Amino acid sequence: MLVEKIAEAAPNRYTTNMSKKKRGGKIFLDYLRNDRMATAIGPWSPRARPGATIATPVAWKDLRKGFNPASFTIKTAGALLKRADPWKELAASAIALDSARKKLGLV
Repeated sequence: MLVEKIAEAAPNRYTTNMSKKKRGGKIFLDYLRNDRMATAIGPWSPRARPGATIATPVAWKDLRKGFNPASFTIKTAGALLKRADPWKELAASAIALDSARKKLGLV
């Protein structure tokens, strides 16, 4: 498994041990999220699906009729990395959630 090789190559930096107590400040390489039924995965990670699709950020303007998530694969990743980062302006779009938190009784 790739993450095991990474952890073996830099054991002072990475671990595949899920236990927070045993991580000791190391970066946890969470290979458990790359499963057929997993609902979350890091950007640019290959999914455990036929065709080796990857989870990639997309711009809102790209989400239109005919959008095909299966077109984002390991084979097309090189071209995708050359595109503009759709999350570049993400921080600028942030808004305060105080009023929503109050409505939900979280404040």
